[in-house]
Amino acid sequence: MKKAVVLLHGFGEDSTIWAGFVPFLQKDYFLILPDYARLSHLKSMDDYADFVHEKIQEKGFENCVIIGHSMGGYVALAFAEKYPTMVAGLGLFHSTAYADSDEKKAARAKNAEFILKNGTELFIKTSTPNLYADGFVKHNPEVIERHIEYASQFPAEALAAGMLAMRDRPDRRQVLKSLRCNVMFIIGEKDKSVSPEDAKSQIMIPKFFSSSILDNVGHMGMIEEPEDCLKFVGKFLLKC
Repeated sequence: MKKAVVLLHGFGEDSTIWAGFVPFLQKDYFLILPDYARLSHLKSMDDYADFVHEKIQEKGFENCVIIGHSMGGYVALAFAEKYPTMVAGLGLFHSTAYADSDEKKAARAKNAEFILKNGTELFIKTSTPNLYADGFVKHNPEVIERHIEYASQFPAEALAAGMLAMRDRPDRRQVLKSLRCNVMFIIGEKDKSVSPEDAKSQIMIPKFFSSSILDNVGHMGMIEEPEDCLKFVGKFLLKC
């Protein structure tokens, strides 16, 4: 039986963000791609983790390697805290175990209010370009447009719920420290969403770790530098 690999998408995206990885990874692994972009009843990272747990149980797996992009990394850490024996490996893909600063929490609250007042499309149009490195945005406008087009369809209530869940998540560095499995970090030096300094400072917290620091990448390595990211993920999975 193939090992299960769970790929968790970030905020303002859905499971299709992993489309470039699926054809390659599914040759050797059973992929589970939970999709919570349109769900508004999940109010905390623990709620999201329980949702992911249900999806894994539905497929009949007792453990898995779980990789989360951005908010998906927050979900993965909550999952590892609640279901530690199920985690055979954990990947933080442009994500962090740190809680939000007070300033970031205030910004999240304002964003949630903006989304509910003005709708999804306006928020996605203004926020999406910031997910990518400036050079990538300049040379790949069609990629940004595609991202905006599909993400603008997400319900405002679901986006607002996700935003507030991110705001309220606790610091989970202790979860990283307690893990006895391999932990992967992928970090973009031009990331405007997760501080590269914070991301790098957590690398040595877990006992077993591997990291890839991408000099010209923002927050979307699976799209900005897909080949390098896929290669690194592949090596990580072999260690798990």
